[in-house]
Amino acid sequence: MVDEWEAITSHFQRMFGGLGAVELSEHMLSFRSLPPAVPTGLSLDRQGRLLANMPLHALESEFTTVVFDEALTSLHLKGPGRQYTYTLPSGILALRSEAN
Repeated sequence: MVDEWEAITSHFQRMFGGLGAVELSEHMLSFRSLPPAVPTGLSLDRQGRLLANMPLHALESEFTTVVFDEALTSLHLKGPGRQYTYTLPSGILALRSEAN
């Protein structure tokens, strides 16, 4: 994943840009929604560690592969014996439509 960090950063910015607070650095990518939107967030570091927060659950784990869907509405993470898909809630996706 370290070798693909630039591409992951670009996709992350395109997926989450304009939908809340986005922070990008050479070590960490972070998104969190802003009120009044449903509280959600996702942070991914360069070593493949993930911290995701959605209503009713949170996840902290490590992954080796990040795949963004073509519509930039979800991302799929894969690691040894583990998979996780983060999907943007519809209320937050509506912000993308409002911006266009």
